[in-house]
Amino acid sequence: MTESGRHDWLVDFEALALFTADHAAVENNKLYVNGGFWNALPRDSFPARVVGSLAVVIKVPATAYLENHHITVQLVDQDHNEESLPFRIDGDFRLGASPHLNRGDPSIISLAFPLDGLVLERAGEYSFVLSVDGNELKRYRIQAIQSPPIHLPSDPPGGGDAEDE
Repeated sequence: MTESGRHDWLVDFEALALFTADHAAVENNKLYVNGGFWNALPRDSFPARVVGSLAVVIKVPATAYLENHHITVQLVDQDHNEESLPFRIDGDFRLGASPHLNRGDPSIISLAFPLDGLVLERAGEYSFVLSVDGNELKRYRIQAIQSPPIHLPSDPPGGGDAEDE
């Protein structure tokens, strides 16, 4: 059965995309992404600052058009603890049908949230949790990894510049 043949595809919100990127932006409801779908943050030490974006695409059913909806994105750690993490996005949206859609067809809304300024206090697993109207739609897991810095030798093997004889 195709997606459009499923009844729930027409009446339920669905997260079509939730992922991290080096940069994401939305223009005319199109999502533009550079360096998308990373899930590992190797850092020399913690706390560590996250630089990047969170990309979101949500399918909005026709039954939800022209109503106020609340979106939440929060960060939880591996113990599902959200209270100790200082990252939460809350917002409201209202969407109508695009003029080219058939009656009853769902629409999509594309969003990009900057992560610049987010600080992870320790290494470990974290998940971004996307909810609409209090209903969880999707999770995207990332792992903050503490890795020792790599030190390259300043001189090449053999002692540096050798003259041809």
